[in-house]
Amino acid sequence: MGGDLGPRVTVSALLDFLNSHHQVYALVFGDQTQVGEQLSLHCKDPSILARIEVRHSDSQVVDSDKPSAVIRHKRESSMGLALQALAGGEAQAFVSAGNTGAIMALGLHFVKPLPGISRPAICTTIPTASGHSYVLDLGANPVCSAMQLYEFALLGALTAKELESIEAPSVRLLNVGEESNKGREDIQQAAALLEADSAINYCGYIEGNGIFQGGTDVIVCDGFAGNVALKTSEGLALMVAAQFRQAVGRGWLSRLAMGLLRKPLSQLKVQLDPALYNGAYFLGLNGVVVKSHGSASQTGFVRALQVATQAAEHNLPEILSPILKHKLNQSG
Repeated sequence: MGGDLGPRVTVSALLDFLNSHHQVYALVFGDQTQVGEQLSLHCKDPSILARIEVRHSDSQVVDSDKPSAVIRHKRESSMGLALQALAGGEAQAFVSAGNTGAIMALGLHFVKPLPGISRPAICTTIPTASGHSYVLDLGANPVCSAMQLYEFALLGALTAKELESIEAPSVRLLNVGEESNKGREDIQQAAALLEADSAINYCGYIEGNGIFQGGTDVIVCDGFAGNVALKTSEGLALMVAAQFRQAVGRGWLSRLAMGLLRKPLSQLKVQLDPALYNGAYFLGLNGVVVKSHGSASQTGFVRALQVATQAAEHNLPEILSPILKHKLNQSG
């Protein structure tokens, strides 16, 4: 029920996804009437409908709901019921375009954090000049301690190693400079913790202008800085695209050049399309929890479903849990 358009996007995206992922079954939580209308409108294939179970809820979390109020009054909302299904083993992954704070609160309440993790972090991949990087936290924790930044680095490195088959993922801390004496005390303390852990391939600080240059597998920051960096880059991309379209429209010579460059520009658009990078993990929860952008298109929500399915196929929380327990035993 979450996102700017609710079932109009989520249901149609789910149907599109199930059409190409025949091994996946879906539990859909929300208003049964609204969901049923979208299913009837967009799907006539009984084999796809047979893989969907709709569970009704009279209550939905809205964007204005505070996490504390959701925990007190909306545990049985569509979001709460879906996370209970994940926690109970009825589902292997959870996806929502709804209220981020509510997902965090209900996720901590029902799904619980992995051993040794105090707070989960929002993590996603972003495009870079050489491929992509994992970035976390992107908004779940505006203020972080040094130990939490260390935890995020560990989670990010283990995730990149598992999902990307990178033997020793490179990890950097986002900072206001690359020199060792730069940055807040908590960032410097996190750097010291990372340098002391030989299991993490810590490569020092990275500045904001280095995020998209590539060469770093995992970039770690607090949720405030990460969210600002992400939203700024999204806004810049939209402005550049608009300026480019405006410039191309001036004169026949520009239009001719556009025709000649149409194919490489189309390929570039596909590579940089924000919809293809939608879907962020709540890393650190004992279950696969994926957040979609609230304004995601159908294509974007399909991508979030792909992200969740990939993590579920790798049994990501089950893989991370014993590794984290082993590290805790070593440190203890």
